[in-house]
Amino acid sequence: MVIKKNILVTGSNGQLGSCLKYISSDYNHNFIFKGKNDLDITDFYRVEDFINKNKINIIINCAAYTNVNLAEINLVDCRDINSNAVDNIAKLCYKLNIQLIHISTDYVFGGKKQTPYNENDRTNPINFYGLTKLEGEKNVLKYDLKDSMIIRTSWLYSNLKSNFLNKIIKKIDEKSKIKVVHDEVGSPTNAYDLAKIILDIIPNFQCKKTQIYHFSNLGFCSRYEFAKKIAEIVKKECFLTPINNSSSSLKRPKFSALDSSKIMKNFGIQNNTWQTSLKTCLELNFTNLSYEI
Repeated sequence: MVIKKNILVTGSNGQLGSCLKYISSDYNHNFIFKGKNDLDITDFYRVEDFINKNKINIIINCAAYTNVNLAEINLVDCRDINSNAVDNIAKLCYKLNIQLIHISTDYVFGGKKQTPYNENDRTNPINFYGLTKLEGEKNVLKYDLKDSMIIRTSWLYSNLKSNFLNKIIKKIDEKSKIKVVHDEVGSPTNAYDLAKIILDIIPNFQCKKTQIYHFSNLGFCSRYEFAKKIAEIVKKECFLTPINNSSSSLKRPKFSALDSSKIMKNFGIQNNTWQTSLKTCLELNFTNLSYEI
């Protein structure tokens, strides 16, 4: 029997937070969803007061400054959310004996590997967003939180919010000519798959100190290949052109695919290839589109 918990989801208006909200009714817990305008996670005492009043048992921290380009400009805001606020949350989890699930990113890696990154690979972020996300991880790890984990994921998409999938769908619908980079390779991840895994493993996760896990759908591709597969599934004619992103002033990992074997083995998780999960997402969640899928 699963014990009912009071679960706070921060960053609830973002991609993963929205998916957690969407599927939360399938789970027997009391969920409290808070976006950046509802709860300022950079304010330690406000968060502490909220946790105590609502008797929170678990925090799923989906809050993040995710605009990689603007992160290079808005340095203070980016570090406040991705690093300092994470320290606040982790410190409170330590103080109040709360379980923490913190979401991180493939961008903590440098992108020089040619096989998927596992949890033991050396981190080496090459942009400010990745640097602050790594700082956030370190802020969690230093408290040795019981029954807690950091989950790194990559290339999240869903039918909700702004993401690569929705942008490509919109351009296809507009019959636009689409230029897509071919020299960035990663693991596209259905945000609903990640949301379900998080809620499924919460009751079964026990550890003496914080563990790091990777989760993405199986396999990897370039952004151009990802766009081609979207067009193929929705069966719409479009004009895709591969381009090289090496001329961009912003550095992004050239290869950031993740190895999810550890989380799959430890929790008996069945995972889908990125192609299968993409098709499922388009079939189930884009039913309002006029595409013949």
